[in-house]
Amino acid sequence: MTTSVSAPDIWRAEIDDAVVDLAASPDGRVAVAGGEGSLSILSVDGAVERRVQLSMGCLKVAWSPAGDRVAVGSIDGVTVVDAGGSEVARHRGGWCSSLAWSFDGARLAAGVGRTTVVLDRDGSELFRRDRDSTVTAVAWLKSRVAAAAYGGVHIYHVARSAAPQVLPFTGSLLALSISPDRRWAASGNQDATLHVWRVGKRGEELSMSGYPTKITALAFSPDSALLASGGGPDVTVWDFGGAGPRGSTPRILTAHEQAVTAVSWSPDGSLLAGAAADGRVAVWEPMRGARGRPLAAVDEVHRPAPAASVCWAAQSGRLLAGWSDGTIAARSVNVR
Repeated sequence: MTTSVSAPDIWRAEIDDAVVDLAASPDGRVAVAGGEGSLSILSVDGAVERRVQLSMGCLKVAWSPAGDRVAVGSIDGVTVVDAGGSEVARHRGGWCSSLAWSFDGARLAAGVGRTTVVLDRDGSELFRRDRDSTVTAVAWLKSRVAAAAYGGVHIYHVARSAAPQVLPFTGSLLALSISPDRRWAASGNQDATLHVWRVGKRGEELSMSGYPTKITALAFSPDSALLASGGGPDVTVWDFGGAGPRGSTPRILTAHEQAVTAVSWSPDGSLLAGAAADGRVAVWEPMRGARGRPLAAVDEVHRPAPAASVCWAAQSGRLLAGWSDGTIAARSVNVR
C-alpha cells in the first residue's frame, strides 16, 4: 500500500492580488500572474523579489527554458520581462490566455485575440496568422506551432508561408495539449468532450464524452503515456501507451468536490497534482490506480478560497500552488 508523509508547507507567501497562474523557473523561482494585473516574482524561499503592474488583469505566465525571460498574457496582449521583472517588450491586440516558449527558448508563441503570433525572446514579431475566432491555446510541435480556436487546431510552419495542417473539430476548443513524442494532439472542449487526433494521420480521431463540465485542464505526462483531463470534480487519466486509448477505460482520480481548475505532472511523471474550485490541491500516483475505479489522493492541502494553479519546481521537486485569495505555497510531497 502507498502512503504519504504530509509535511507542513516549506514556505507560504501572500501577494496582494488573486493568483490566476504561476510558473517555476529552472532554478526554482516563481512567477505569479495576478487577476488585477500584477506580476510577482518570488525567490526559491518564497520572498517577493519584485512586483510590477502590467495591465488591468493578467491571465497566464510562462518562464523561458533558460529562466531569463518571463512572458505574461493579459486581457490586452502579452508582455515579456527579464528575470528581474523589467519590461522588455509589449505586444497588444486582445485577450491572451495562452503562451508557449519554444524548446530552445528562442521564440514565444501566443494567442492574442483572434491571432496566433510568434515573437523572438526580445518581443519582436516573427510570425502572425489570423483565425475567425479567439485563439484559446497554443503549443509547439518541434519547430511548428499549433493553435486552437473554434473549428479545430491549425498547425503552422513558422519559417515559411505554407498552408497550415488542420485538425478539424466542430465546436469551441478551450484547452490543448501535445504529447511530448508529438504523436498526439488533444483538446478539451466547451461541449464537455475530450477530442484526440493522431498527428500526421488522417481519420485517426477519438472523442471522449460524459464529462460533467467543459474541459479546461489538460496535460500529457512527460513520457507521453498518460493524458490527464479535468472536466468536473474528478481527474480522468487516459492511457496512450501502445496503440492509444481507443476502447479503453480511464483511471479516475478523486479528491475534489468542485470543478478541477488545473493539472500538472511532476518532472518524472510519477505524480499528478490537481487544483479545484473548492480550494483543495491534491496529489496522486496515477499508475497505482485501477482503470475505471476511484483512486484517492496521497497528499492534500485545502484553503477556503478557489485553487487556481499548480506546477512543479523541476530542480527541487517541490509542488507549488496558488489560490484566489493571494496565497502561494511550496510543499514537499513524500511518497513511500
